[in-house]
Amino acid sequence: MTGYVRAAQRREQLLTAAREVLVRDGLDELTLRAVAQQAGVHLSTLQYIFASRAELVRALAASIVANAGREEFVTGSEGLQVELRGAVEWYATQFLADPGILELIRFEVLTTARHRSMEGASRLPEDWPRMTTLIPARIQEICARADEEYSVPVADLTRLWTAGLVGLIHQLLCDADLERFHRDADLMADQLVRVADPRPRG
Repeated sequence: MTGYVRAAQRREQLLTAAREVLVRDGLDELTLRAVAQQAGVHLSTLQYIFASRAELVRALAASIVANAGREEFVTGSEGLQVELRGAVEWYATQFLADPGILELIRFEVLTTARHRSMEGASRLPEDWPRMTTLIPARIQEICARADEEYSVPVADLTRLWTAGLVGLIHQLLCDADLERFHRDADLMADQLVRVADPRPRG
């Protein structure tokens, strides 16, 4: 049991060091050697816990996403206007407020751009927090749980919200102004509600 506890503690120590390297230097500089140096351990000690860089990166991504509140976000049933405002609040104060999340998204954006421009570019692991799947899933949950009808199809609302929010997130990557993101996203939510014109079902 003691050995397991020590291994678990060592794992968390290494993930903390990896996060520090990620935020400070970016994902391209996140090497096993850099993380071992940051943690103050021998490279062989790190490799005993994480056998490869890919394994370390997957564990780090999962840890950052969980700690940023993704697992705690709950879609309610109070209707499109209230729930969209709640989603904006969550993105602005929890998810995107985490510098580790922003660095993961920045790498995702750059990787996607490289992949479009040249063959053989590296791809993200499947469990990374892809904005293009997380955002539409949330609004579809909101619309499904709300006892409302809308003037436009939910699929159209989903596309509009996803495109707008992804654009604001990209802007945030260039200029890390969370207050502006919050204001702009609130305004976008209000506009989407006007387009949707929600009313009680039936």
